Order: sequence, then C-alpha cells, then structure tokens
Amino acid sequence: MRILWNTCRILLCIFFSHTSVAQIVINEASNRNYSTIADEDGDFPDGIELFNAGADSVNLYNYALSDALDQPSQWIVPPITLAPGEYKVVFCSGKDRKPVSGFQHVVTHSAFNPVTGWNTHTFSEPFYWDGLSNVLVNVCSYSGTGYTVNSVFNQTETSYNSTLYSFQDNSPASCSAQYGSVATRRPNMMLNGSVIGTGVSQNGAYDYPAPYGNWYWGARHQMLIPASELLASGLSEGYINSLAFDVAWTEPSTVYDYIDINMKLVSESSLNTTFQAIDFNNNQHSNFKISEDGETVYLFSPDHLPISSLNVTVQNLDNSCGLLPDASSNYVLFDTATTAATNNAQTAYSTYA
Repeated sequence: MRILWNTCRILLCIFFSHTSVAQIVINEASNRNYSTIADEDGDFPDGIELFNAGADSVNLYNYALSDALDQPSQWIVPPITLAPGEYKVVFCSGKDRKPVSGFQHVVTHSAFNPVTGWNTHTFSEPFYWDGLSNVLVNVCSYSGTGYTVNSVFNQTETSYNSTLYSFQDNSPASCSAQYGSVATRRPNMMLNGSVIGTGVSQNGAYDYPAPYGNWYWGARHQMLIPASELLASGLSEGYINSLAFDVAWTEPSTVYDYIDINMKLVSESSLNTTFQAIDFNNNQHSNFKISEDGETVYLFSPDHLPISSLNVTVQNLDNSCGLLPDASSNYVLFDTATTAATNNAQTAYSTYA
C-alpha cells in the first residue's frame, strides 16, 4: 500500500495543546520497525524518538514514558542529558533496560566560548569523591561551525595512560566513540580550585589531547586522575562543584555548540584504548511495547504532568509517524523512519491510499 500526500491536516499524531512550548518532545515513532534500526540483540523493536527543541540542555532524570495516560510513572527515564538539538531513541521493547555505567552528568555548557587562562565549569550537579577512588572525567565537545583550530592546553606528562581521546569529522559522533588513542599526558585541571598538574607541555593547534577540540568538529576525552594526585592537590573527601582547564591559547571566535562533562569513580590506574561506556551511548528499552495496531505513547515531566504524546499508528513496515518540522504542530507520516536525526529533510504524507 503506498502513501499519498494530502494537503489537508489529519491528526494522525495526537499532541497535547500545551506541548507547543515543551522543550522535550516525542518527535517521531514507529509501531512497525522491521529493518530500520536494530538493538544490541539484533532485534528490531518499535520505539520513539525524543528531541530537545530548546536552547538549554535537559537532564531527563525522573521524566517518564507510558502507553497509558493514567500511569505517569510506567517507565522512568534514566538520568541522561539531551543537549539542544539532540535526539534520543528509546526502544519500546518491553525489555526494561537502563544501562548503568556509574558516570554522573555534572554540567553541559551550551554556546561555550573558551578564553585564555583557567576556564571554569561550575557543576549543575555536585560530584561526590570518596577520598579513596581514582576519578575518570569524560568530556564531549562539539562545534557545528566547521573547521577551526583547537584550543591549546597546558599539560602534564604522566607515567601512565592518563588520557583517551577520539575525534570525528562533520558530526558529533565521537561522543559515542567506543575506541580511541591513549596519551601519557593530561591537560592541567583544577577541581574545587585545587590544581591537578602544573606541567608546561602543550598540544599543537590541530593536535590532541584537547578537551575543547573541534578541528574535526567533535571530540571525546576521558582523563584519569589518581586519588594520590587529588590528595596531593589538597582535596579531601566530599563534594566537587567545579572543574577548570588551563588554556594557553584559543581562537577568540570559536564557539562550541556544547561542552558536556561527566565524572565517575574508578579503580583503574591506567587507561586503554576502549572508552568506558556512559549512559547516553547505550540503548534504552522501556518496560512496555507499542501495539502492532498502534497506540498513544506519552511523555511525562518529573512532576507527572503530560508534556508530549504521539498516537503511533502506521500500517506498513518501516513507516513512521512524526512532526514536520521537528517539534512543530504538523503531524505526518514518513515512508522511512529517520531515527536519531532530523525530520526536516523528509517527504511527508498525511494518509494512506
């Protein structure tokens, strides 16, 4: 059965009236995922796509998805952060999986413009250090403006692999990288104002490590700080509220779409070429399935208010239902789902023949 375009609007996807101003929306969904996107088991579950239409990052902690309006806590979304303009797929498979990596999201800076000197990132969520464990810092940076030079950092040489990094041209895909390159040096940092590393080594303008690294648009870094170095800096057990990087030089016009920082307690004394997984790099699975015949899926805020919904009813394999443009009030059908990507370039239809 083919899909015919019809200029008259049909409410195939039901949206609450107040979601026109919602920052997080259900942007697309399918109840007939046959071959479009596979999960980690090689299965093809149905699912929905969340989209951050706002200008600020949002931590989805205590948001919920449900296929019943009277069950606002059916599946609590794990504490993942959506940056502005970011998409996130949640499989509605009934498998109920929320990968727990141990990483804690501490801050995301949007439209970040680095400066020469100490660049301080004050945490939106404090990180607790137990005074005994080593600390792993995960930084993802992305600039969609194209090729520009990296910031140059003052760095300290180490006797162990202290930094793991990866970069990607033309996309933020490096933030999901599984493997990278290791280095025996780490950018100088301050935690709660305590200096970690006083070295004078520097990366080149196109070289890594460089936590603000966008010569190739996007970069991911994991940096290991042993407990011994934390203690030597004067830190003691308790909450860490800020992290700063020592920038020796930076291009004044460079603005990053976002700098995202996560932290984790670890026992490792050296890094290898495999990134430790972080929640937003893993598949999420709800504890309910979407009916093959279609049904409405709801998104609830942390205070249990419905903020978005989609009546997911497609008839043909790999079709999807969504919003065009993204996060708009125009509800359409797509011949092929565009999971984890914008709907704006897709041809849309309003009904089946």
